[in-house]
Amino acid sequence: MSTNPFDSRLRDALSRKPDAAWIRADLAVFGWGESKRIEPGAGVDRFDRAIRELRACGAPMALASFTFDENVAGSVVLVPEIVVVIDGSGERFISGSAAELPPPLPNAVIPRGTMSESDRSEWIASVESALTAIKRNEVEKVVLSREVVVELEDRIPTHLVLTALARGERDSHTFLVDNFIGSSPELLISLQDGRARSVSLAGSADLEDRPDSRSFDSEKMLREHALAADSVEDALSPFCLDLIRSPREVVTYGGIRHLSTLFDGNARGGTLVTDLLSALHPTAAVAGTPTKSALELIRELESHDRGRYAGPVGWLAPSGEGEFAIALRCGLIDGSRATLYTGAGLVEGSDPQLEFEETQIKLRPMLGALGLS
Repeated sequence: MSTNPFDSRLRDALSRKPDAAWIRADLAVFGWGESKRIEPGAGVDRFDRAIRELRACGAPMALASFTFDENVAGSVVLVPEIVVVIDGSGERFISGSAAELPPPLPNAVIPRGTMSESDRSEWIASVESALTAIKRNEVEKVVLSREVVVELEDRIPTHLVLTALARGERDSHTFLVDNFIGSSPELLISLQDGRARSVSLAGSADLEDRPDSRSFDSEKMLREHALAADSVEDALSPFCLDLIRSPREVVTYGGIRHLSTLFDGNARGGTLVTDLLSALHPTAAVAGTPTKSALELIRELESHDRGRYAGPVGWLAPSGEGEFAIALRCGLIDGSRATLYTGAGLVEGSDPQLEFEETQIKLRPMLGALGLS
């Protein structure tokens, strides 16, 4: 990190071991302690329940992480006792005060660790089953995930992992909510000052790939991205007076290239960020197309519970404003263990071996932050 005032404040906050965080290039929200914990449960109305309960408790802001599958409980909305917002103009306390902050922690290092053996053969078998379903026209696209377990020699210092992610993934959305941590490149939705914004990322390649090995002009890449972008446009259009869809472009996050399409529009009066979450999630970028069939196939083929992986994560205000990324490049920390998640989108023409390599690439940010790169 540089020595500009924003980065200096960021470093100071990170050294005080925050319990919750949301960090992007020009904004950081940190929380300490727990004033209120809202568990909105499962079901299609979980986003609505979350904001109703937040409004009922009178809190000014919360950090939230929702499960991928609406049928699975485990979503959490946290109202910290101390909340500080850091941006280019300085820092301001939404609740609590500077005098209540914990002291900075002394320098420390991340313990050594090991990663569980590869599940390559099992995952590729699932991919082949998914591709068979695609050939049978049961789905047009499906996204399958993997789970990788990392064991360190001692308790994982979460604030050091958060610091490493904030430093290494400056253009992403770095988050920590209830021990769920990561850096996602994909903005699911932002609703602020009546303006709705979203980013669709689908189609990925390693920067080190040969130019012709994972072409962004290939039919496979273009179809995978179009399905994801179309799903975002279809979900946002009813809530916007106008919606601008940018031309797709190639962008880079953490050494990985993606096809990207941006959406920007004026939201209709009375629209809440939770309305947009309900309409958007899950996008084709993390589930597939058609959504219902893709979800059924995911439940059938994945041997693990995704939990909050690929679900919305971000901050929420009782006004209905908020900002959420899709929880990618992430993991759940439990003592000395970290369960990491990764995945890849499959369409006709996908190569199981290349898709496995893509999931390996997407593990790099978390493995690097855990000292295992």
